[in-house]
Amino acid sequence: MRVARNRVIRLEDLQQFTAVNLLADAGHIGGPIVIPNCTQVVLNWNLGAGKTAHNVLYGRSAGVPAPTVAQAQALFAAMTTGGAWTAMAGHISNAVSLASVQVMSVHTAGQPIFVSTGAAVAGTNASVPMPHEVALVTTLRTALRGQSNRGRIYSTGLGVDQVAAGNIAIASLVTDQQAWHNGFIAIFSGQTLTWVIGQPARQAYTGITGTPHPARAAGSVVISAAVVRNNTFDSQRRRGLK
Repeated sequence: MRVARNRVIRLEDLQQFTAVNLLADAGHIGGPIVIPNCTQVVLNWNLGAGKTAHNVLYGRSAGVPAPTVAQAQALFAAMTTGGAWTAMAGHISNAVSLASVQVMSVHTAGQPIFVSTGAAVAGTNASVPMPHEVALVTTLRTALRGQSNRGRIYSTGLGVDQVAAGNIAIASLVTDQQAWHNGFIAIFSGQTLTWVIGQPARQAYTGITGTPHPARAAGSVVISAAVVRNNTFDSQRRRGLK
């Protein structure tokens, strides 16, 4: 007859193990975003079924920014009127809408948020939208190279009829999305803002390959063009249902 025994191990005898999160941003500095002379401009989308999406952009002022409700509404109105929007709206499901634009100075921390007052503007495509996390991406280019000098806009809420054979975006969607986003340069300028890549301060760190990355002060880089580089759909997983 065998007698079962409990195996007891002293905690101090166990080998120490440190968990490593490879998805963590080692250069990130916690706390509010502060970027000199910049206003954060957020496009708020209603996707249906209680889901929302946000495109976070930045504009730079000549001096200390002073955003207002009127500025937020002017940006919203300019983005949802005109030929470029009419063309883009034809690709966006009518179950999805650009609900509002909000602006907030990030020149210093703790500033108020101002939200546009106009009614939400829906897409005009009669198809049901693709899954929330599916998007066509616009790349924001500057005169400088490197990952920190580029940006991305994930356009979601597109109708299911925007998929062509080969599981790619139809040609007119690529053309119209690029044109609409390029129009933001003039739209921002109309509100005395220069459309920029906002760069929060980052701390120095060593990458997983051993490459040292120096600290970076907060700043901004002017966007020179918005380009839909390819017709392949991307996934923004955080917009999923889980």
